[in-house]
Amino acid sequence: MTDSEDFATLFARHEAGPAVEIGQVVKGRIIQITAEHVFVDVGGKGEAWIDRAELADDEGRLRVGVGDEVEATVVATGDEIRLSHKLRQGAQARETLAVAAQSGVPIEGRVAGVIKGGYEVTVGGLRAFCPFSQMDLRRVESEADYVGRVLEFRITRYGENGRNIVLSRRQVLEEQGARAAEETRKKLAPDAVLPGTVVSLADFGAFVDLGGVQGLVPMSELSHSRVGRAGDRLHVGERVTVKVLRIDEARGKITLSLKALEGDPWLAVPGRLRERQVVRGRAVRAAEFGVFVELLPGVDGLLHASEIPRHRQAELREAVAATAEIAVMIVTLDTGKHRIGLALAPEGAAVGEQMSSTVAVGAVLTGTVDRVEPFGVFVRLAPGQTGLVPNAELGTQRGTDHRRTFPAGSEMKVLVLAIEEGGRRIRLSREKALAHEEQAETQAYMKDAAKKGGFGLTLGDVLNQARKKP
Repeated sequence: MTDSEDFATLFARHEAGPAVEIGQVVKGRIIQITAEHVFVDVGGKGEAWIDRAELADDEGRLRVGVGDEVEATVVATGDEIRLSHKLRQGAQARETLAVAAQSGVPIEGRVAGVIKGGYEVTVGGLRAFCPFSQMDLRRVESEADYVGRVLEFRITRYGENGRNIVLSRRQVLEEQGARAAEETRKKLAPDAVLPGTVVSLADFGAFVDLGGVQGLVPMSELSHSRVGRAGDRLHVGERVTVKVLRIDEARGKITLSLKALEGDPWLAVPGRLRERQVVRGRAVRAAEFGVFVELLPGVDGLLHASEIPRHRQAELREAVAATAEIAVMIVTLDTGKHRIGLALAPEGAAVGEQMSSTVAVGAVLTGTVDRVEPFGVFVRLAPGQTGLVPNAELGTQRGTDHRRTFPAGSEMKVLVLAIEEGGRRIRLSREKALAHEEQAETQAYMKDAAKKGGFGLTLGDVLNQARKKP
């Protein structure tokens, strides 16, 4: 065989052989589109075709037209050349993911579902795995909350040409948090008002992320209204605006407040609450000296223990346990000192009713003994109105056992001597009430006797009557 023959044979074989190889990536221009195929001119390599469905969107609309250039992977050769656009996309995806794994550049992925130990995530058309511990900075209550979401991840492992991909979203969040923290610290200062997100709830309050930096809203700073649990006021993921109260650099603690941004609740009191008004409120807390009742959000009044009869003490304890509503009457109101004194509403009183007072200087009233002290006896005259009968005004002999003579709950008739300090101090006298009662009885008797002409007339009166007789 001559050299020229050898060359001719090789050239013929080259012309007869396939112009492309399976797996090769080629570029071409679309020359024709039919109902099922898209034909592509791949230059000197001949004509090839792609399944039309590969170049259509989810609704079947073709994304390319005649004259457009496409890039695809050869999947078959022989009598015809068949290409795949999707396979080329997969190859590109693998290359992109491999570069992302080496460089640490975050990539987007769609969480497909929950599997054993973590999540299945689709990245670039490939399946990847993200452990539960790497999905967020903290574990969420419902693992399914992430399913269907498109999130940013970092590739921590890329192997077997894309068949073994492990992801971490936590690393991305930590880096974002570190960058945000630098900016947040520039704004942090007492009295600063900042936006944040509730990240966790505890028995003692709520933690709020201010942007890479977390602070605590204590239970007492959640609201002017009394809150039993932080979850009653907030939920994880909720966007809030808070005020910075304190920054403890040494301990790394930041104290925040929601309540400080609500305004002073006592500003609403003058227009809504009045002394001796009957209102309803929630029994929110019990103390040794009485029961606190929430009348308005952030405005509590004290129902003093002295205003709770023995037979109603159990009822009030149950009301506090259930934070139930009770009817009370406002006895004293001091907006300057933020104090409201309460008494149980009189039976039959309607909510909103303004109760009148029967206690006045000089009035003789019948009250109930509340308690006996070494210096005198306290007598309850009406709801919220208790006065003191000093020992000197009891009208008893020296050495009398007042506790035995005036047991708690017994009735006592008293005369009002003085009302001081806006009604908060009432001085009473049993002795003068008895004297007043005797005087009234004597006068009534004398009048009656005078009408009958009997006992009670003087000798002169009798002689005058005798002279007038015919």
